[in-house]
Amino acid sequence: MDKITNHIHNLIQEKIASVKGLVLVGGKSTRMGRDKSELNYFGKPQKEVARELLENSNLETYYSVKNASENSQEISDKFLNLGPFGGICSAFQKDPNAAWFVLAADVPFVNDEIIQLLLKHRNPSKVATAVKGVGKEFVEPLITIYEPKAYPILLQYLAQGYSCPRKMLINSNVEIVEIADDFIRNINTPEEFEVAKKEIQELK
Repeated sequence: MDKITNHIHNLIQEKIASVKGLVLVGGKSTRMGRDKSELNYFGKPQKEVARELLENSNLETYYSVKNASENSQEISDKFLNLGPFGGICSAFQKDPNAAWFVLAADVPFVNDEIIQLLLKHRNPSKVATAVKGVGKEFVEPLITIYEPKAYPILLQYLAQGYSCPRKMLINSNVEIVEIADDFIRNINTPEEFEVAKKEIQELK
């Protein structure tokens, strides 16, 4: 019986998609006035910090960019002018069989513990595993593990004229991991950047 159980367990594990990382760096950063992914909170551009967070969990990680350079670790947008939605779909176009851990570059309070928590609670049987602030009404679509089954659903939404990943998640079967709101604060303006940088320096 144990051998049968182990065999079934192994078959299930083989069917579970591996997870890759995707750092979103292609935003316009209109309110900030400069590229948010290049902001320096920890002594290096935040996009590098975000990538290292995912790589620390042994995830093969890519940057989602508008136009890819010669860097093989970049995925260029194939779905143009759709923001993060286009970046996520472009990653799935590159590898539709992987699950994609999507992380924005404007959430500097996300740390190793948050990444590990999401991976620990990942539910491959659902469309995605997403974080939600305890005081928030909706999940945060840019700190989320999207399973392969999310790709056709995203394309269905796009065909209907919707390009909001949060809308897809709200209307899908999603595993939700609740965390304190402070960890998932978006930094969007120069004033917010200065406040966040000061807080991070005090935490060191």
